[in-house]
Amino acid sequence: MRTKHYKNTNELEAALHREITTKITLSIQEFGDARILLSGGNTPKSLYEKIAKTSIDWSKVIIGLIDDRNVELSSEHSNERMLRETFSKPDQKGPKIIGMVGEKMTRSKIEKRYADFFERIDYTLLGMGDDGHTASLFPNDIQSESSLRHRDKGIIFTTAPSFPKDRISCSRGLIISSQSIGLMIRGEKKLAVLEEAEQHLLPISYFTNACQQLTTYYSKL
Repeated sequence: MRTKHYKNTNELEAALHREITTKITLSIQEFGDARILLSGGNTPKSLYEKIAKTSIDWSKVIIGLIDDRNVELSSEHSNERMLRETFSKPDQKGPKIIGMVGEKMTRSKIEKRYADFFERIDYTLLGMGDDGHTASLFPNDIQSESSLRHRDKGIIFTTAPSFPKDRISCSRGLIISSQSIGLMIRGEKKLAVLEEAEQHLLPISYFTNACQQLTTYYSKL
């Protein structure tokens, strides 16, 4: 597991900003578009705001969610809402954002939406909870544990231990098909969880111990 340590959040975000925007630019040059998967939550929001201000041809960028809560788009718990608000470009064409949630959404319908990501993922940014979960793949959840043990590329429905419990997530197999993966964590508590993850078979360990393309970005503060 490669871990890069930074003194504070500003340095951490600066490093990830360079990494992600460079990957986007190179992917556009090579393929004609860039396809990235992003996590929700509060930890990366400031980073996304900085990335969104970067001079990039956003019309050639496709952003998908790694996971989401199965709630209305208007909900404060919606990852899609956060990404849309952050990357909105009122004066120009912004990125194409692919969401997971909708009326009567099924796994097959979401997978159809995610067709571009089944073909290629240029970059994925993961986060991690205090319980060692990543994406919406949780300890002691049957669907999560099944996905963690296999490499099937797909979309799964999982159950979180806290509200909102109904979750939608990319499978482990889909996530690890990404060309590059970053894991963003802050604080000594989460670092301790990460370092003991393999011992306790926490969900994050199925990524850090098996993905050569994964780099952890960590800051104490």
